Amino acid sequence: MSIYKNILVMTDFSADSDNAVKTAGVMAKKLGAKLFILHVIHDESKLNTYISSRIYNTIKEMIDKETAELYEKMDDRIPEITGVDYKKILRRGVPSEECLLEIDKGDYDLVVIGSHGKSGLKKFVMGSTAEKVLKKSPISVHVTKNPAQ
Repeated sequence: MSIYKNILVMTDFSADSDNAVKTAGVMAKKLGAKLFILHVIHDESKLNTYISSRIYNTIKEMIDKETAELYEKMDDRIPEITGVDYKKILRRGVPSEECLLEIDKGDYDLVVIGSHGKSGLKKFVMGSTAEKVLKKSPISVHVTKNPAQ
């Protein structure tokens, strides 16, 4: 019997998070675990303060469509998840907070997350998602490092 039955992996569709999904896929396959692939769309709810609701809804629909396309392309980009029992999860909000909320909601044994995602200056000001999840997670966290970095 495997210690890990349900593995949660975060993705922002960056090369680093693709590596995390690959790692989680390999682990799930070897352990016979179920995989849950979480993507968090950054909270755009404050946009409606600055733009019309029509434009806001158009932007939201575009983001949803792009996310669905990225999820679909994931199967081709990451062959390590082929044959793995997995579910795609989509949440809106702050990625680290939504990951922690998903952990509390689900029956997860392990979180896999890339050390870097799509980042920039904001990372240095706010800290990385991986760091925040690692510090606050009630379950084990496996942080991957993209070999290309």
